[in-house]
Amino acid sequence: MTSTLTPDAVAPKVAKLVAAAERASYDPFTEIDWNQPIADTAYFLPPEHLPLFGTPPWEAMSELERIEYSRHECASLCSAGIWFENILMNMVLKHLYDLPVSDVSHRYLLIETADECRHSAMFGEFIRQAGTPAYQVDPLLRFGGKVMTNIAGRAGGFIAILAAEEILDVSNRATMKDDRVHPLSRQIAKLHVLEEARHMSFARTWLEAVWPTLNPLDRVRAAALAPVYVFGIADALVNPTVYDELGIDGGARMAKANPHRKDMVKGSLHRLVTQLEELGAITPLTRPSWMLLGLI
Repeated sequence: MTSTLTPDAVAPKVAKLVAAAERASYDPFTEIDWNQPIADTAYFLPPEHLPLFGTPPWEAMSELERIEYSRHECASLCSAGIWFENILMNMVLKHLYDLPVSDVSHRYLLIETADECRHSAMFGEFIRQAGTPAYQVDPLLRFGGKVMTNIAGRAGGFIAILAAEEILDVSNRATMKDDRVHPLSRQIAKLHVLEEARHMSFARTWLEAVWPTLNPLDRVRAAALAPVYVFGIADALVNPTVYDELGIDGGARMAKANPHRKDMVKGSLHRLVTQLEELGAITPLTRPSWMLLGLI
């Protein structure tokens, strides 16, 4: 088993991220105007980032129906975000449990955990105000998340964390810049982008430093399981209950099969896939799994 200690090469990055957090950490309940009514007067996500975009059910919807659908998808995305954040916090706290307080990354990881607590509270507040069901992730995926936190190991865990954050980051950056989107969604997305940038920077730097130090068994395990984790995260972004609630027959099936959505997922994962290829975490033996699951 690789040492839990943070490699020396990560120390400069950690110092910069702690300083950045001191300059800019945000309380969503003071930074965001929650008095704005959540009404179907604007999209809640950019239309192109909605799973049904371009499919026959999408073409058959009126503009108001598309906006209503976007509100439900935004609530579902927030629920998936809470699920992601819980998995992330679980893994980070397990890492912290083994990490001496003198370790260079100890303070930073506590900051990241606090960030994720605030993000989950922010997502929960949107769901409570959106007038939608609280769309929990599919029970099978929820069970898979519990399994993953127990078997992933630190390297596999950071790969999964990066996958969730990369996918959400692309959607959030599009949301915060899109004038078609409700101001409340834009504010939530902007806050999330600003703080998640630190988390992704740490995870990338940590993986680059730690991957070469892993013993062969840990590398094989992380490389073999990574596409399964990443697929589960991408799959969680289409919640069948949304389509049942809105009466869209076969909607989840069409959304998951939607070529536009598949291309969006691949595009969102491009940076992660490139890094894993450079590290050797995607090998000739594991690349077919990534391709079979539609991730590259």
